[in-house]
Formats: sequence, C-alpha cells, structure tokens
Amino acid sequence: MDLVDIAKIGPAVDQPRKTFDQGALLELAMSIRERGVLEPIIVRPIKGQDKYEIVMGERRWRASQLAGLTQIPAIIRELSDDDAATDAVIENFQREDLNPVERARAVKKLLEFMPWENCLKTLGVADSTMRRYLDLLDLPEAILTEIVTKPVDGEGEFLEGHGMALRALNGNFKVQIRLAKKVRIEKLSVEDLKKIVAAIIEVPSKVEAFLQVPLHVTMEILRGLQRQAEKKKPYQPKSAQSHLKSVQKACTGVLDVLDERLANYLSVSEMNQLLSATADIAEQITKFNRVMRDSLQQTDITFKEIYIHCPLCGRIELIGSLRCSVCWTILRRCLDCENYDHSYQKCSKSGCAIYMSDAESPEEPSPSYKCVDYLPKFDIQAAA
Repeated sequence: MDLVDIAKIGPAVDQPRKTFDQGALLELAMSIRERGVLEPIIVRPIKGQDKYEIVMGERRWRASQLAGLTQIPAIIRELSDDDAATDAVIENFQREDLNPVERARAVKKLLEFMPWENCLKTLGVADSTMRRYLDLLDLPEAILTEIVTKPVDGEGEFLEGHGMALRALNGNFKVQIRLAKKVRIEKLSVEDLKKIVAAIIEVPSKVEAFLQVPLHVTMEILRGLQRQAEKKKPYQPKSAQSHLKSVQKACTGVLDVLDERLANYLSVSEMNQLLSATADIAEQITKFNRVMRDSLQQTDITFKEIYIHCPLCGRIELIGSLRCSVCWTILRRCLDCENYDHSYQKCSKSGCAIYMSDAESPEEPSPSYKCVDYLPKFDIQAAA
C-alpha cells in the first residue's frame, strides 16, 4: 500500500457509476477527517504518465478531496484495460447504493469481457435477473433519467418497476414521458401504471383520455367499453343462472343505497352528476324490462304482471316467480287467495279440498304452487 497524491489520481472514463449522492459524500468526508481512509483504494498506473486511474474506490477518492486530503492510501496494480474494467464493474455492482440503471449498465459492460454464463457466476445472479437488468436499457434515455432522479417535495417516486412497465410502449416516446410525469404528479404505484399502460394498449383510441383522467376514471371507461363488447358476443346459455344472481345482487345493492335525503346534502353540481348516473340506469332498466315482458308474454300465455309480497319475508315478487328469490317460500298460498274458503278448507273455484296446514305452508306438490286461479286478497303492488 502506498500514499499517492490525490492530484495524480483520476476516475476511469468508462466507470459504470455515474451518480454520487452529495449528502452521502459529505458524511463520508466528515468521517475521513476524523478517522482517515480506513480502506485503501485500488489504482493502476497510466502508461507514459505519472498518473493513476481508479479501479476501485472512486467514492472514497471524491470524499477525500472534500475532506481536504492531499494524499490517499492506495494499492497500485498493473492491470490490463479488460481486467481493470472487469474489477471496476464487479466492485460497483456489489454496492447496495448503486441505482438500477447503473447496475444494468455494469452488467452490459461486463458482458463485453466475458460470456453470459461466466457473467452469471461472477455476479451471482439468476438468468432472469440479468435479463431484467438488460431489458431496462431498452428504455429511452429520458425514462432512465427519471428512474435515477429523486422526487421533489409533493411528488411520487418513479421506480425501476415503473420503467419496466413503460417498455410495453417503446416506440411511443411522447406517451412514455407523459406517463412518467403522471406517475410523479399522481403518485401512482407500479400496479397503477401497469393498468393504465394495459388500457392504452387495449384501446389506443382513448389514449388522450387515459393520460388526463385519474386511474379510477380510466377503469370506469374500460368497464363501459367491456360492457359494450360483451353485448356483441354470442350469449352463453350456461351462464344464465349466474348472470341472474349477479343482476339480483346488483339491484339489491342499488336499492340499499337509494335515499332521497341525499339531495339535501349535495351541491347542485353533485346532484347533476347523481341524476345523470341514475337516469342512465333507469333508461337501461326500462329497456331491459321491456324485453323481459315481451319474452314472458310470448312464452307464457297465462302471464299477468302481478306483484305480491312474500308471505314470509315480505319481499316484493312477481307472482309468476312461484317461489320467493330470497327465502324460497312458495308465493301462491291458498291462505292469501280470495278463492279459498276458510270454513270448509277448500277452493271455492275448483272445489278441491285444501287443509289449513297446506294452505298456510304449501309444498311444491300442492295445488296452490302453480294455480292459475290464484287471486291475492291483499293489495296488488302493480299490474299490467
């Protein structure tokens, strides 16, 4: 080990590490003032000159300059250009504070001196990891700069994962740059950005909207487009039962949140937004109901749109449903029918004997189950 004049030492031109945190350098400089350089740097002589090139330890050299040292402990080695570059790459790659772009460039540089398999063993990384490093370098330089640039106050971070997500838009530089700014302004996560990129790829005609609106609006636009696309596909009959349950659940959910008192606590603008949303639903439901009525009238000649309360849970149901969709109770109880004679426990219309137990709690084989003469004695909710 020798003490070498700091002025005679310089960094390697192809040093993979390009950025140094100034705050961290100042901290190291303060430590060097108090305790000195604890680990010597490694240099190699430059042919024909009384100077040296740093192989390992540029950060310590820079901090020593800030600390005011004129000499620094160094190990002088005679190394070829390839060996010096390899040692520098490996030393930098192993540093925890190396940013992803510098790490990727270090891998690329190392592949200039050794084959792929040797590089994997030297760096101690998996094949997929090394490929990910190199994939990062496919990005435009401006996006790589975003990755290594720290956010200012109020901004979100732009991470390696954000950059990788933008690789899918390579060739569309302007959109990539706008998305990078969107990540910082809206503090989007990597998963958020992936969703927006996927939306742009899926519906390129809406790219301007996706760039301007918040993520939740982007997802709503996609849902609307997907609904339209689904309706253009041939319907799968096997999905009808699950579709029915989904519609019933959605209707119940809407009914649960409808509260007229809401209007007293909304601004004019908010009431306009809400009315436009519910008006759109009302229009779609009206069209849907029209199709259901037409289909019922064509397939069931006895169809009458009579709504009754379920005798057990109180849910309003169409009489043609036969059973309550909530509690599965048979809806046409003889006990609730105008034609039922309580005294003689029989149907006055057909003359069929129906005991009180059956009239109160009919089973599926009961005459009341699909009785066409059923006439509810309580108020009819609606009729057509």
